[in-house]
Amino acid sequence: QARAPPTPRATAGERCAVARPARGLPLCTLAMGQAPTPKQALVIGWNGAGKTAIAQRLRGQSSEPLPTNGVLRGVATLRCGPQDEEVECALELVDVGIEPKLESKTFGYQPFLSDADAIIVVLDATRTAQRFRPEEIVKSKELVRRIADEPEVRDKPFLVLANKCDREDALDIKEVMELWDMDAIFKGRTWQLQRCSAVSAEGLRAATAWLVIKLLQTKPGAESSGSGGGSVFR
Repeated sequence: QARAPPTPRATAGERCAVARPARGLPLCTLAMGQAPTPKQALVIGWNGAGKTAIAQRLRGQSSEPLPTNGVLRGVATLRCGPQDEEVECALELVDVGIEPKLESKTFGYQPFLSDADAIIVVLDATRTAQRFRPEEIVKSKELVRRIADEPEVRDKPFLVLANKCDREDALDIKEVMELWDMDAIFKGRTWQLQRCSAVSAEGLRAATAWLVIKLLQTKPGAESSGSGGGSVFR
């Protein structure tokens, strides 16, 4: 499917809001009505991290989902910028239900990598997971490393969501960075780490603002400049 020309860049620091769900194709457009560009984000992570809850919260739905079976697709409408220059992005979120085995997850996500314009990584960033399910953290880190190394996503932005920040046992940013070895995994990539909560929606506005800006900057087929880098929203 042919893509329309990329829309103009949004400036850094613009506001972003999560709007009501949209129907139809995922589109990114300027409010003035320029040609739309299809956008899609693949949501990945270990079971229980809150992938489906995050996706549903972004679509304006309940954040208390049942376990994911099959492939769930839905569109979230995101808006950034001042009213007279508002950028609207209807982003299709692809959430794939896969058994909690490293090889299964690595293999299961691969068919969706080429079509994705961005990857959203959801982590269970709690001390409970660190203490009682350390093997899941190890496997989730390896999963993220494998996906980040795939050539299909080499030039695509990664939004990393440290979920469950509303809990008392939530890990801080430094702990998340070190536990998942993010500087090494995303070296040379375009990525962002954001603490968030699928329950309260804390952090999701800042996270989606960054993602929309990066998606509007993306030029299909463009080569990586090698200057990719990460930043952190606390």
